[in-house]
Amino acid sequence: MGRNATLEPRKDKKRGRWWISIPPRLSDTGSRQKRYFKTKDEALGAIQSIKVRKENHGTAAKLLSPADEQQAVSALNLLKKAGCTTQLTVIVGEYLERLRRRNSSKRLDEAWDAYLNRGDATFSKVHRRSLLSTKKRLVSIHAKPVAEITANDIEACLGDAAATYRNAMLREIRAVLNWCKGGNRKWLKENPANDCEFAAVERSKEVRIYTSAEIRKIMTATVQRHPGLVPSIAIMTFAGVRPDHIDGEIVKLEWKHILHDDHHHKRIELPGGITKTGKQRSVTIRPALLSWLQWHIQHGGAPEGLVCPVKGQALRKKMREIFDASGVARIQDGFRHSFASYLAPVEGLDAVETELGHQGGRQVLNRHYRTDVRKVIAEQFWEIRPDATE
Repeated sequence: MGRNATLEPRKDKKRGRWWISIPPRLSDTGSRQKRYFKTKDEALGAIQSIKVRKENHGTAAKLLSPADEQQAVSALNLLKKAGCTTQLTVIVGEYLERLRRRNSSKRLDEAWDAYLNRGDATFSKVHRRSLLSTKKRLVSIHAKPVAEITANDIEACLGDAAATYRNAMLREIRAVLNWCKGGNRKWLKENPANDCEFAAVERSKEVRIYTSAEIRKIMTATVQRHPGLVPSIAIMTFAGVRPDHIDGEIVKLEWKHILHDDHHHKRIELPGGITKTGKQRSVTIRPALLSWLQWHIQHGGAPEGLVCPVKGQALRKKMREIFDASGVARIQDGFRHSFASYLAPVEGLDAVETELGHQGGRQVLNRHYRTDVRKVIAEQFWEIRPDATE
């Protein structure tokens, strides 16, 4: 049988010291202790302290099993080793609060879908597609409750994305997680995306456009490699119709939108259902564009249905092949910016602003065209015809 616990001081005659035996239930370590003292008074003082502790915590002690006591002691030892002086009850309380938030939170993929399907807002097709793309980028943390997502989790998902792409995704992540904080949701307390920094984007003050010689090379490569895309590239180049291989104006445009009235004013009427702004706009079909549309029909192209015969990855692949064959470096929105830059010296900024369909006034327009293009250079652009490329 184990020894009976005693809190009476005893003297070790060999050592000439006093000692007491402390049972596991009252020990700081959770194991039986034997403590020595120089005098009997010191031993009695220690016994008194133990008795007070026993009286203060006696009820709680009765509720703890030996295994619970051992866990409590282990927890206290961990705190001591870490140099932490916070009370164990405070730490447990904080943990329970985190657990409550976790249990009342939602998985990231569920929260993202709830944001997309919210009833108090509508998203354009472009914006919705962008949000779905960003969600896919976060697939590694889809199953994680939003309350537990950290800035490091987000950074790992963003990886080495290009600066502009990273910033666009980060804005969407911040928006979704801010929404998760609001209303009656309260799925997280703080937005971890706020601790992720936007990448510095080096912006050129000068808008990049294609030269007339480069446009000729691109059109020649189109005729040779993918003649079915001649109308599409010509319309993007000479009418400034917006690109985007998935949901842009060019992949929605139909031949029935290409019109002319009794006065032979040929134009492209883009209905609000296919434009980025949702507003109808009209673009004049100038001689350069008309010559390319006529070339298409003369070479067996049917002016019916969609103008652009392909979209999505198939269109991207064909465009890549055209640029590779032409030897021209691709410029983002290069066709549209070239259209604006070459139209301004010839017809003025009012015509450019109207046909581009910009919202935001002249300040926005000024960021999308070159101001140093001379009229004589612009006229060379508008003289590009099929016979100049064959």
